[in-house]
Formats: sequence, structure tokens, C-alpha cells
Amino acid sequence: MFDSMVMLAFILGIVSASSLPMGAITAKFWQPSDRATAILMAFGGGALLAALTIDLVASAVEEGHFYALAAGAMVGGLLFIGLNQLVNDYGGFLRKASTTIYHFRRKQHQQIKQIISRIHQVKLFHDLPTNDFKIIAPSVRVVTFHKGETIFRKGDPADTFYIIDEGGVDLFRSEAGEQNTIQLQGYDVFGWYPCLTSTPNTLNAVASRETRVWLIPKHAIDTLLINSPHFQQEVHLLLRSGELQHYLEQQHLLTTDEIERWTDQAVRQLIRRGVVPPAVEVNRNSAEILERFNQIKRLPMLSELPEEEQILIGRALIYKRYQRGDTLFLQHTRADRLFILDTGEVNLIDPETPLQKTVVLHANDAFGTFSLLTGARHSVTAVAAENIGLWELRRRDFYSLLGSAPVLAERYREFIQMGGARDYLQSRHLNSEQSQRWTRQALRCIDTGEELPSAADVARDLHANKAAPLAIWLGLTLDGIPESLVIGSSLINAGVSISLIAGLFLANFPEALSSSCGMKEQGFKFRRIFLMWFSLMLLTGVGAAMGNIFFVNASPALFAFVEGVAAGAMLTMIAETMLPEAYFKGGSVVGMSTLCGFLTAIFFKTLEV
Repeated sequence: MFDSMVMLAFILGIVSASSLPMGAITAKFWQPSDRATAILMAFGGGALLAALTIDLVASAVEEGHFYALAAGAMVGGLLFIGLNQLVNDYGGFLRKASTTIYHFRRKQHQQIKQIISRIHQVKLFHDLPTNDFKIIAPSVRVVTFHKGETIFRKGDPADTFYIIDEGGVDLFRSEAGEQNTIQLQGYDVFGWYPCLTSTPNTLNAVASRETRVWLIPKHAIDTLLINSPHFQQEVHLLLRSGELQHYLEQQHLLTTDEIERWTDQAVRQLIRRGVVPPAVEVNRNSAEILERFNQIKRLPMLSELPEEEQILIGRALIYKRYQRGDTLFLQHTRADRLFILDTGEVNLIDPETPLQKTVVLHANDAFGTFSLLTGARHSVTAVAAENIGLWELRRRDFYSLLGSAPVLAERYREFIQMGGARDYLQSRHLNSEQSQRWTRQALRCIDTGEELPSAADVARDLHANKAAPLAIWLGLTLDGIPESLVIGSSLINAGVSISLIAGLFLANFPEALSSSCGMKEQGFKFRRIFLMWFSLMLLTGVGAAMGNIFFVNASPALFAFVEGVAAGAMLTMIAETMLPEAYFKGGSVVGMSTLCGFLTAIFFKTLEV
């Protein structure tokens, strides 16, 4: 009798979890839309809610063990939250969109606290209220620069200021013989005066070692100026102080009269409109490039664009001059801009294959194009063969253009869809799986208007999360343990309800389908995904058998406590992962779908009568 009960518990555990590998198989042949995923997730969540209510909670309450049930539910909920957070920190958050969102929101909250503590080093922010800091915090990005990588260049628009989290940065001019390098360390702030005055950067900023930097965009400062009277007052005092005047005089060689005129204008506009006008305009030479758009070589994406889009691109370009021998970029460094040569010549050199012929570029040639479009690292080194003039288009400006230049955006989409980006990445930077992942993410970002992925970041993230498959499996196991225990323990007293098995089965399928699709997006192969779910199905069966063994002589109160642990863990899982993911992907469709799942589980309960 004992052996048959254990075997029955094992079989019922297998049945309840058999929808897990079914979901993985379905994901191999079907990529459901977000709406379809939401409907299935909400339906499964509703079914599981009904099963918990009828078969676990109601039965324990009827037998007079509410307090044991409640204590178990609190323990189960807290255990799930703690273990779920631990697993997520090691990459398990990748198993679902909802756990991914929660993970990054928690990280963002931690970052806000760090930003508030560090930004106080800028004198202007010393007494700023915490609520004003929260206006800035959502716009802040954290970027890691490798040793020797450029953070910004002389002549770039100062649309960001920076706080060093860890590492070091060297600030210097590019003129020959310049020896005065400013060395910055952790927690130092730089780029603040150029950002406030909207003047071009007069220095180059290069990471002196592996460096993590907080980037605070100018538009966040502009928003703060409009919404914070306190911050406006502080900026007003700074404009009338001698600090900005000294900066403009020393760095931009403005005369006293020019500085006074700008200061008066800045104070007036600050009071009337909450803005500070540029003290020095960025050199863009837009009129000249507009006459050459159809002559640009090596960049067909820009040819024959509508005039209004050409104007937008011309306003985003930066015009600069370099001296003979200046290095424009080094091989294997981060690609943050493309170049269009105006005058002079540039040599493209591959230092790793010195016998390969140097490519010489001339006027109207574009270069650095593929690296910019994919966010990969440069595959060659570019050096000015003589004094040159050129236009630069930064990566951030290019992706901003995609939202306002539909023809350019469509050509970029075609470049990705037709395989041009994938072929380039596979030939030089990523393997097939990684390049396909980048392609999927890039197309999705174009549709949603989000920041596009960097191929360099994709490669780094996959390496950084190499333990993610194990963490994901542990996270999925964490979701399934409570249900397996309650199946086995329920058999001891009254037998397992059909509605409980049905609810678990219906909840497991969409969870497996959604998670499998998410893991495919992360580049996991089908065999690995299927084995994860199949092993979890077996573990659910084993867990049900173990529950039947361990609780064979349990008191009714202890049994209610165990049911409470299972109910608390599963209810917390539904609230934290299933329903949030369904709402994130489907919106208002979640309500009716959850109700339908709830009623379906109750229908199975009627079959027991």
C-alpha cells in the first residue's frame, strides 16, 4: 500500500508537470505574440489561483487550522522571495520577462541611492532635495570603458556629464606636445561646465584603466531646471559667479564682453523659460554636407534621402579637423561614431596583418560605418595621412535620428533584415548564435523606440552570464518545488483533487512556453531548454513522492502548515512573475483571461462530485 501511494504521487507529479516539456516543444515551432503569451499566462495564473483557494486554503480552514496555514503561507512567501532574489542575482532573472523587469528595477533603485550620494560632489547639487534627484535618476546610464577607450573627444557636443564609479580617466588636449594631463579617480565628476553651458568639449577624455562611469544626460538637467525652483536659483547664482566666466575665458577664449553678453542672456532665459542658452555653438558645417549627400561613398544608406531627413542628419553631424598622424580610432576599441571625409586622406590599417595592403580614403568616403551600425568594435585602425577635415556622426545621435527620419529607419531595418549586419558580425565579431540574437534585439528596439543593443555588449553579457543557464534552471526548480510537495502530502489524507492537478498543469504550460521563448532570445539551444524542463518534470515527480514519504505521520496542524508553505510560495510566484508578465505583454486582456482560467479550474472541481 505504501509503495503504491508513493508511486501514485510520483505519477501525479509527472502529470502535473508534463506540460513543462510540452511548452518547450511548442516554443520550438511557435513563437507566440506577446498578446497570445499574456492570454496563456493569465489563464494559467487564474487556474492556479482557483486550485490554491479550493484545494489548499479552503480545506485547511474548514478543518480549523487557519493559524498553521497562515504561518506556513508567510514562510513560503518569504522563502520564495529570498531564494528568487538570490537566483536572479546570478542570472536566473533571464527565465521570464517579468523576473527580468523586476531584477532591473531593483538594480535601478539601488543605483538611484548611489547617484544621490555621489552627485552631491558637484557644488550645484549640495542642497538639492531628494525628490529633485529622482527627476535625474531614471535617465542615468552606467557604461564600462576599457583601458584606452575614448569617453568623449574634443569638439563633441557636451550633452552629458560624468561621475566615475570606479577606475580612472585622463583629460587632455590633442595638440602636439601637450603634457598637461588631468588624472581623475573614483567618484570624481567631469564634463559639468560644458554640459551646463552647452559648449563643445575642449578636452579628450580617455579611460586610463577599466572604468565604470555614470552618464547623466543634459536633457535630465534641462528637465530639472524647468521643474525645480531650488535648482534654478542655484544655477542663477553660478551664472553670476566668476567660475563660469573663468571657464569660458580659459577654455573657449571668449572675451570679457562676449562672456558678459552671454551671461545676461542666460539669466534672462533662465528666469523666463527655465533654460540656459549655448555659450559657444558646436561646429557642424551643415550647409556643406547638404550639398554632398548624394556623393558620399561607402554609405549607401544616406543616398537619395528626402530633403527633410538630410537636414536632420546635417544638424546631427559634428565637423572637426585633425593633424597628420592623428589616430581617429584604434582596432578593437568601442565604435561610437562614423566618419565622412571632407578634405585630406585617411589610412585604414590592420595591425594584426601587417602584410595586408593599407586602404587609403579620400574626400566623400565614409568609414567606421559597419562598426557604428552594429555597435561592434573597430576591426582596423584609422590614421590621418595628412591634415584632414571630416564630419562625425555619433552612435547616440544616429539612433536618435531613427525616431524622426522614417526613410533612414526603414533602410536601417532592411540592412538588418537582409543579413548585412549579421554577415558582418559573424565575419569579425560574433558567432552565429550571438549575431542572430543581436539581430532579433535590434529589430525589436527599432519597433519600440528603445536604445539599440551593442554587439560588443551582447558578446560581453553572454560571457558575463555564462552561469545563467544553471541559475535559470534553479529558478524554475524553485517555482516547481512547492507544488510537488503538496501533491505528495495531499495523497496521505484525502487524495489529490482533479482541480489541483488541472490547475498546476494549466499553469505550467504557459510558464514553460514563455520562459522557453525568453531563453531562445538569450541564445539557448532547444536541446538545453528541453532538458531543463524535462528534468524539472522528473524532479516534480520525485518531489511529490518525497512529500508522500516525509508527511505520512504528520499531524493535521503540520499538514496545514505544509499546505500553507506551498500556497504562500505559489501565490507569491503568481503575483511576482506570472501575472506581471502577462500584464506587461498583454495589458487589459489579462483580466478576462485570468477569470477564464479560474472558472476552468472550478469546472474540474465539479467533475469530482
